[in-house]
Amino acid sequence: MQTWEYSPIYAIRSWAYIRLHAIVGNVFSSLFNHDKIKVFYAIRVIFAVICSICEMLFYLSAVKNLGPRVGRYLIFTMLISAGMWNASAAYLPSTFAMYTTMIAFFYALNPVSTTSGRRIYLTIFWVGLGSLLAWPFSAAAGIPAAIEELVLRTAALRNRFERIKRLIIGFIVSTCMILIPLVIVDYYYYKKITVVPLNIVIYNVFGGKDRGPDIYGTEPWNFYVINGFLNFNFLFIMALISIPGLILTSVIDPGRISSKSTAGPIYAYLYLIFRLLPFYLWLFIFIIQPHKEERFLFVAYPLICLNSAVAIFLIRGWFDRLMSFRQMHITNARRYCMKSLTAAIIIFCGAISLARVSALYVHYSAPMTIFKHFYYEEIPSQIAARQLQVDLINNPINLCIGKEWYRFPSHYFLPDGVRLRFLKSDFNGQLPKYFMEKTYIDFDNKTKFSTEREGTWLVQEGFNDRNLEEMDRYFNVTQCDYIIDLELNYTRSALDNNNEQKYITQTDQWSEVICKPFLDAENSNRITRALYLPPIVWQKLKRFISYLPLRLTDSETIKTLGNLKWGDYCLLRRKDETEMISIKV
Repeated sequence: MQTWEYSPIYAIRSWAYIRLHAIVGNVFSSLFNHDKIKVFYAIRVIFAVICSICEMLFYLSAVKNLGPRVGRYLIFTMLISAGMWNASAAYLPSTFAMYTTMIAFFYALNPVSTTSGRRIYLTIFWVGLGSLLAWPFSAAAGIPAAIEELVLRTAALRNRFERIKRLIIGFIVSTCMILIPLVIVDYYYYKKITVVPLNIVIYNVFGGKDRGPDIYGTEPWNFYVINGFLNFNFLFIMALISIPGLILTSVIDPGRISSKSTAGPIYAYLYLIFRLLPFYLWLFIFIIQPHKEERFLFVAYPLICLNSAVAIFLIRGWFDRLMSFRQMHITNARRYCMKSLTAAIIIFCGAISLARVSALYVHYSAPMTIFKHFYYEEIPSQIAARQLQVDLINNPINLCIGKEWYRFPSHYFLPDGVRLRFLKSDFNGQLPKYFMEKTYIDFDNKTKFSTEREGTWLVQEGFNDRNLEEMDRYFNVTQCDYIIDLELNYTRSALDNNNEQKYITQTDQWSEVICKPFLDAENSNRITRALYLPPIVWQKLKRFISYLPLRLTDSETIKTLGNLKWGDYCLLRRKDETEMISIKV
């Protein structure tokens, strides 16, 4: 479906990025006989493989430049964090930018060279690829590397001018190499010359009144702090204390950070600070923005892992220093204690991350389950039983969603011949609409479109850049064949309102095909909804906490620990079968 960003009027989404992924999708579509759900997961497997390669490069550079221990801690933190699990296979521009950021840091972690520009050239290229092809704001991750190139190990003025020239050349060459093909591909689809990354920046930064990201919602300053802790738990806290910890280490154990450079220990600490700065810079830039989304932090996820790995290394050094003060000279005993400490940190944080990942699956997987049932079981069985002939143009099956529009996973989960329709709900923003298509070929009952799709450049009415509601998006519920709806018994009133009816209770019109439990997050315990543990574990934990001081046990969060409220996420079929048959036959 077309969102306003893909309208040729605004053109703030690049078709080059889409085509890059479509190449992979087309290959798997042929392999899996056009099974769209299998293609959906196959593409994500490719994402996961690409992310693994990027993580490997990131790890190898950390081992080479920061030491084997930091490298080991880095790979473990990336493996165990819920954040990396969530971001690694997401079909989002910020995920692609995360990949390119890791490759950029494969080069950026190297020391600044006084003779070669390879480090900065390749860093600029990979940062530029992520920012121009995917998400322009990911360029912020490369700022410290550019500053370091200018200020470190630059004794002579002539050498400084040489560094500046490197930066300028690297920027110009990389921009041309990436932007020219990007503009050509977007011209092919938009049928006009447009620079999409520039359009994105202009809209989001200079959009003016009633435009820009803030109209889509704002969050308090601590949104990313809470989100970071949810996705990385105590690793996020360690990432936050990495530079303060480095400063403390320089005082109590200055020899902890060594350098191969003749510039001395001060350079070693400055070198490491510049590698820890990108995370702080990223967090600062996005904390001060009113509009916040979890995906905006994806680019910083590997940086969180890097900073936390350095922090673990420093903490290990502090304890090692403490043991030396306590005259623990038995080398094997000290070594065993240090290994046990780092292993305990990794295992503890990994266990929390596993509980977080499990919670996301157990509490919120109902939509994917429902749509898979619709794709593989419901539609094939109905077509076979009724001998229906369906296609997208003349006889589509109408699947309607109201307030649950934002949980629709993807058109990969809609069988051929099914159209997604929107019902009016309390949401009063702008919804997407189908592309305007002229070229249609029905080949062996498979929906096919030509490679050149007119809908990418044809201008449709009914789009705006102010998130204003467009009434042409809504469908008449009497024409719906199926409805997907969520009933949260604890959240919503027992009475229907004009916009959001309780379709599940309208048993005279709709029959239940399948329902799955879906967490009512608003009315569930905050800790229990964030982490999945078996109920018996929550009971024992609650009993243990009851022995603690009254101030702790008296809070509502502790009192309701383990309590979860559930709703029903359901697929409903129109009960009047004769009406459905008359529409389709």
